Amino acid sequence: MGLKDLLITFTLSLAFCAGCSDFNRFYKEKRQTPGIGKDTVAVVNSERITKEELIRSLEALPVKQRIIYMSDPDRLREYLDSYINQILLYKEAKRKGIDKREDIKQKVERYKRRLLIQALGEEILNRDVSEKEVERYYRENQRRFEQVRISSIFIKVAPEQGVDREEARKRAKLLTERARRGEDFKRLAEEFSDDKILRDKGGDMGYFLRGQLPGEIDEVAFSLKQGEVSNPIETKKGFYVVKVTEGPSVLPL
Repeated sequence: MGLKDLLITFTLSLAFCAGCSDFNRFYKEKRQTPGIGKDTVAVVNSERITKEELIRSLEALPVKQRIIYMSDPDRLREYLDSYINQILLYKEAKRKGIDKREDIKQKVERYKRRLLIQALGEEILNRDVSEKEVERYYRENQRRFEQVRISSIFIKVAPEQGVDREEARKRAKLLTERARRGEDFKRLAEEFSDDKILRDKGGDMGYFLRGQLPGEIDEVAFSLKQGEVSNPIETKKGFYVVKVTEGPSVLPL
């Protein structure tokens, strides 16, 4: 059964209870059923809710939720009841003049701007782009498509464990020297990294495009050649020793 069929055969049960005394007045306003036409699923304070309006509301939901409501008339009735509640709450907010508050106006304006920017972006992405335009953009922006695979060892600054910044720096420097002398980087990471995830993966962090890594690490990683090991890279939480295991190379078109 389709969504429209469900709405056409659907019978409203509009009993509603309000536990909050502040809302009793507007909750008691009738959700009238007399005189509902074939294109109307409910009437709230003389305002008709049409099938098309309800369908548009359902179509805005995530797919899984939409399927749940569409496949079960009882669920659909629950959704309609919730939709009516939203209308009543909206009308009450307007009655109290909440929409006139300056903070609300500013939030609405910010949301409107985000929607317009998003719509513009979608319009640009959806327009037809020729193969030549794609190739030209790729040629002119190859740095954007550079990728590198790295492994790293993290040494944490932990004063409570007797590891201040200078001590962490010394440990990272020692590991850099050992890796450069040819010791297995994977084994060093498994034994000495203070990051459990990195330790369990032998230091492997995977592939990254330029700009995806934190700034200080990104700059160093893309300046190294394959097989090279960095000097200790200082961050707020500690030091990273980075090895480039693949790349840098440009992703093929």
